Amino acid sequence: MSIDIEKLSLEELLDLNRRIVRRIEYLHGLKTRAHLDRFEVGDRVSFQSDGRAVEGLVVRVNRKTLSVRTGDSHWTIPPKFVTKLPGPKAELPQDVRDILRGGPAQ
Repeated sequence: MSIDIEKLSLEELLDLNRRIVRRIEYLHGLKTRAHLDRFEVGDRVSFQSDGRAVEGLVVRVNRKTLSVRTGDSHWTIPPKFVTKLPGPKAELPQDVRDILRGGPAQ
């Protein structure tokens, strides 16, 4: 399909632009979703921050990002910047008291 944009009016060009932007956003969303689908709550992950590797635990898979806990910090990171680490998933706290103590009850 070939469109001669030289013959389109301003209104037609604006409509075409909106349709193109919507399509790009849709395709970008599919790609992000595919990246997110590789992760689950409890996965151990790694990412770069200020040139150093940071390891953490996925605590939530959001619509566009991952929520990752690293020790006493919390990060919200797009999945394309996160690498899943090998090994079993970590056990997550099931209670607020566990979180305050720093881990699940023994």
